[in-house]
Amino acid sequence: MQQLSLNSIAQDSEIERTLEVLLDRLCLSLTLAKPVGLVGWAEREAQRLGRAAVVDMTSAASHAITLGSAAFEVDHRRLLAFLDVLTQEIERAALGADEDDDAASHPSADSVTALLAMLAERDYGTCCHSKATAEWARRLARAMDCDPDTVEFIALCALLHDVGKISTPDEVLLKPGPLAPAEWDIMRDHSAAGARILNQVPSLQRCSLVVRAHHERFDGGGYPDGLVGTSIPFEARVVAVADAFHAMISERPYRKPIPPRQALKILEEGRGSQWDPGVVDAMLGMFSRRTTIVPHAASQLSSA
Repeated sequence: MQQLSLNSIAQDSEIERTLEVLLDRLCLSLTLAKPVGLVGWAEREAQRLGRAAVVDMTSAASHAITLGSAAFEVDHRRLLAFLDVLTQEIERAALGADEDDDAASHPSADSVTALLAMLAERDYGTCCHSKATAEWARRLARAMDCDPDTVEFIALCALLHDVGKISTPDEVLLKPGPLAPAEWDIMRDHSAAGARILNQVPSLQRCSLVVRAHHERFDGGGYPDGLVGTSIPFEARVVAVADAFHAMISERPYRKPIPPRQALKILEEGRGSQWDPGVVDAMLGMFSRRTTIVPHAASQLSSA
């Protein structure tokens, strides 16, 4: 995958100027430890340049400032956490999403908090990815016109989708390079391990099937059960797209992030093979200038 570079994002003077403004505002926000008019700015720029451009620039700016974090006298983990919140706030404004529902109001909040705390201690980056995936999954479910209960169930499953990585050995989970085939076998067990963990928590048992299936492929080539098409739970198909998208635009130990518009192209190329076509269409529609609503019933395609 192509390495992220600011030059690849700032392709003309208009985008470059906007990116400079965003970087300045992010730096100022870090100094003051609070956002400075970023939401209003993101909304205006999304209307002027398009949503994908704003998310591209946010990703590039977040990556650039993370790399230059030594210039700030802040704890690295706190900086990453702040950037994660800040980036989501800008993206939420750019995409026109509603205000997040408070996870603390969920009846299983204590169990979820405990599992996320364990995951954060195990690997902080995986925990941040889980939270971001939940946000993308929530937006995606809303774009597919799911009812509020389904939206929140999908977001909860997305939040817990990688909880099985608590059991993944350090030499695999934190390996700074590509995994060997035997290591991939170990890594792939995390979806089944997550289901086993959630089955031990009565209030979260209903999430177990979704978590187990979030790496199934629409063409049947996924794992752990090789499910095909609509035999994959609908919620897992939504989480799969949100998970893949955020993974691609995020930095990993073995590779750099790619621009969101490139990640969208990869999703489009995997439409109908790796991912549910209806869910991919909804994700692509979220980034168009005009909001597209794709009813989730349209995703119940034949598995043939």
